[in-house]
Amino acid sequence: MSKVYREFLELCAFDESEIEELLPLWIEGSKKLGLTEEDVAYAKDEWIPEHWDIQYLGIRKMLGAYIREAIEISKLHQYKEDGVKIVYGIIPAISTNYYAIKAAGKDKVFVTFPDIHLVTILNGIFHKVDDYLYKAEEDGMTYGCRHCALNKTRIGAKANNIIPSPDVIWSWGLNCDEGPKTDEYIAGLYGEDWKYVVSRIPHDTPYGHVDDEDDERVEYLAEVLKDGQKEIEKIIGIDVSDEHLAQAVKDQAKYSFKYSQLVSLVCKSNPQVIHGSALTNFGQPMAIPFNSGQKYMEEAMDIMIRECKKARKAGTGVLPKDAPKLGSYFVPFAVPWVDKIFDENGIGTTFSLTFTPAKSQLKPSRFEDPFKQTAEAWLKMSFGQNMGYEVANMIDKVESNKPFDGLLLGFFDFDRWLGAHHKMAAKLIEKETGVPTFYMESDFWDDRDYSPEALRTRIESIAQVIKLKKEASK
Repeated sequence: MSKVYREFLELCAFDESEIEELLPLWIEGSKKLGLTEEDVAYAKDEWIPEHWDIQYLGIRKMLGAYIREAIEISKLHQYKEDGVKIVYGIIPAISTNYYAIKAAGKDKVFVTFPDIHLVTILNGIFHKVDDYLYKAEEDGMTYGCRHCALNKTRIGAKANNIIPSPDVIWSWGLNCDEGPKTDEYIAGLYGEDWKYVVSRIPHDTPYGHVDDEDDERVEYLAEVLKDGQKEIEKIIGIDVSDEHLAQAVKDQAKYSFKYSQLVSLVCKSNPQVIHGSALTNFGQPMAIPFNSGQKYMEEAMDIMIRECKKARKAGTGVLPKDAPKLGSYFVPFAVPWVDKIFDENGIGTTFSLTFTPAKSQLKPSRFEDPFKQTAEAWLKMSFGQNMGYEVANMIDKVESNKPFDGLLLGFFDFDRWLGAHHKMAAKLIEKETGVPTFYMESDFWDDRDYSPEALRTRIESIAQVIKLKKEASK
């Protein structure tokens, strides 16, 4: 039996000593997460080779970083029994505070966003998250209301006893109003031991206002973050110093800079060196804490940057030379077959408007206080801005990552905020830049409602328009 699991770890670029250590944990952990031996074999033999650029060591190392987190999440019940303090979070968020908590508590604390990790791993690598979603719907998260699959995954994981109740979940209501309500729902439905702390800020700045240059707004959000962190420190009994947070901010800035290098390589290479779904997965540690830290993902990214430079020099890539390129709000990495269909139609997906740093994000902070640095960083991110300022930053990213031939928005029709937001942003960006924009109705996390056959016609029509415009521009 262990042969399949061993070969899977080999595919994910674990060395022999790591395999010897992790193999029994992976066999046991994958079963806890709901994966059968057949699921692991399918991922190893079909799903991963079809949807990920495994000719690159960096890609396989990236998948390995997620598998490490899968193993860690599968051990959460044991960690809790051993007295480790469990801190959850939700997206959209910023990961620096969680890394600071981890640095302060070390092995005495576990930090994770269980739902996004589970969706990324189970759907992106195995195409099997549906059991979690069905359970949430059975327990009342009504299917017809089009609730967020991340919130459903959190409910399903708790209901199926995949994850224990945390000591606390830091529930970010900075954008998503359903996230904090979901945590309240879980607490009421499954037990009083699901404690949560909510941090919020109103989206009330004028259209086009530069949020991160508004000192009053930065100071307000810094106090919100400080209050949330101090409350969590009381609950878990671990003190987090300003030095821990300052180091986390510094580490995040370094990681963001490396990620911007990788984005530039992918966008400027011809032929294109890797697909956008893989590129986006490298960006996740900027918004999602890994309990194992950024170490393994950063190692994978360092290798990927070297491999991209080598491929660019050799003139090799994943698509033919001069193939059209497509930017997006988010490349749907949890549904990587979307990327594959674009590839089959000769279109390369590239950068994400959300994860790709704007020029302002690469500048040093104006503040010395680490909470203000963190608040400023959040207000420089797409999620932290009013729509006018966000669109201005999107346009900056579009101009910085040219040449490319189209921009795809959508996949968030379930989201009361992003659904309409995308449609408006698409029109504004196209009007300002002249880059053709497209909107696609679908779900970023959950593909039960649509299939490759259902989206193929839409993707083929987008590909045809992009090719015709590219040809006409010559």
